[in-house]
Amino acid sequence: DNVGMILPLITKTSYKAGVEIPTSSVKPVATWVSEGAGSDRQKKATGKITFSYFKLRCEIAMSMEVGTMALAAFEAKFVENVAKAMVYAIENAVINGDGSGKPKGILAEAGNDLGAKTLNFALLAEIEGALPTEYEAGAKWCMNKKTFMKFVAMVDQAGQPIARVNYGLGGKAERTLLGRDVVISPYVADDKAFVFDFADYILNTIYDMGITKKQDWDTEDLLTKAVMSVDGKAVDTGSLVIFNIEPTV
Repeated sequence: DNVGMILPLITKTSYKAGVEIPTSSVKPVATWVSEGAGSDRQKKATGKITFSYFKLRCEIAMSMEVGTMALAAFEAKFVENVAKAMVYAIENAVINGDGSGKPKGILAEAGNDLGAKTLNFALLAEIEGALPTEYEAGAKWCMNKKTFMKFVAMVDQAGQPIARVNYGLGGKAERTLLGRDVVISPYVADDKAFVFDFADYILNTIYDMGITKKQDWDTEDLLTKAVMSVDGKAVDTGSLVIFNIEPTV
């Protein structure tokens, strides 16, 4: 599994469940006035969000016979697999969660849905045009690798590639579309993509991940369990632009 590309981008908090957190919904406006004149007093309106709590749990077991013969490196990998499964579930919920029994994902928000579009340069221009200027700095593309490779095959009118893949000092691929970073994520379906500022998604942890071990009384299996309680939702969807690529005939 390829995990860990979404969690570093979103905002993490640790509010108590049920606490109402205010969110600004209106920005003040400055106005030109005559000498000695005043301006209208503006009361800043706020909305609110409330985080619930959803329990995420993963438990795996190995037999006592394997456990007694296991190398320390194998045991460490065993715990790593549990943690990786938890991260996969959280990141998948951040993208696709429906808010029922799990966090509400980005794609569950209304946003600016452009529907199904033919893949061409005009589509890219339309998407960039749909992204408000105030969200340009932090917004990123997000799609799976198969979808991104369709953009790689595109060229502009001058014959230059639309997508860019650079390699940093560590050899890690850095992908961009029209100069905007692309996050490659396996959680996004084929031919679906979106633009979003991931900092506007909050993952609230009520109970941090705890990993415990014990031995089953009846079977002597060695059990490893991870449990955490989280909720998450987008607090600002102004940067969200969603679209699908029409299948080619």
